[in-house]
Formats: sequence, C-alpha cells, structure tokens
Amino acid sequence: MTQPLTLSGSLVFLTILMIVSPCWGEPKLLEISLARNIKNRTPIGAHSPVVSCEKNRNHNADLPIINAATDNQIIFWNRVMTKSAATFHHTWHKKTSDGWKHMAHVSLKVNKSSSFRTWSRKMIRPRLHIGEWMIIVSVDNDLQDVLCIVRFIVK
Repeated sequence: MTQPLTLSGSLVFLTILMIVSPCWGEPKLLEISLARNIKNRTPIGAHSPVVSCEKNRNHNADLPIINAATDNQIIFWNRVMTKSAATFHHTWHKKTSDGWKHMAHVSLKVNKSSSFRTWSRKMIRPRLHIGEWMIIVSVDNDLQDVLCIVRFIVK
C-alpha cells in the first residue's frame, strides 16, 4: 500500500529536485551598473536612471543618458554568482538606420564565486558614438543564451 506524500515529504522531494536540476548552479547576474569609473572593484559615478536587465521586460523603461561632452568612457559592471569557472560575454551594439551594429565583444573570465565582480568598458568619442546602445550579456560559448540586455543613450 502506498502512503500519501506529506508536507515534509514534499519539501524533501522538492529540495532533491532543486539539487539535481540542470539549472541549479548556473551562472547568475546578481547586480549590474553603468558607471563612470571603478574603484576597489566597485562602480562609482553610476549613471541614472539606474539600469536594469530588459530580457524579460518591456522596452519602455527610461534609459540612462551618457553625456559625451563630459564622459569619455562607459563602464558596464556586473556582480555575478557561479558554481564553477565560466566566461561571461559583453557584446556592445550601436543602433543605426539599418538596425543594430556590433561594435565590441568582451570575454570576461569568472572564477567560482558567490559574488564575483567584473566589468567591461567602452571609450566614447563624441562624434562617433552618439545614439542608442545595447549591451547583451551571455555566458560561456552560448552567445544566444542571453542573461541580460541593457540599453542606454549617448548624447
């Protein structure tokens, strides 16, 4: 005779399922920032409004505006968690009349950590970089598996 699954039995089953689940331990973005600089691996001079991942959101959020006359670089900072070494990718794109143009690709090696900080930067040239930008974050060799999309405007 089988016994019904109790609440404690259900919790044990769910815990085991989480441990053996293929998504357990996948690299995760914990925090992001668009900043003017980095000091002690921490972003300083964050641009506003605060940037957010748009992967699962609508595209109507207010975008940070970077002033090309006063800022000569933009830093995209990430705090990540990963259960094993991984490579995070920042792919920078600029919007053109023909669509999004690939401008840069940065591979960032990340060690196993519950709070690893990493970043990439783009130098800004006022006449060349004015317009809307997008950064796509992916992990390891699967550039199609997007973790985050961040947009901003250079004026």
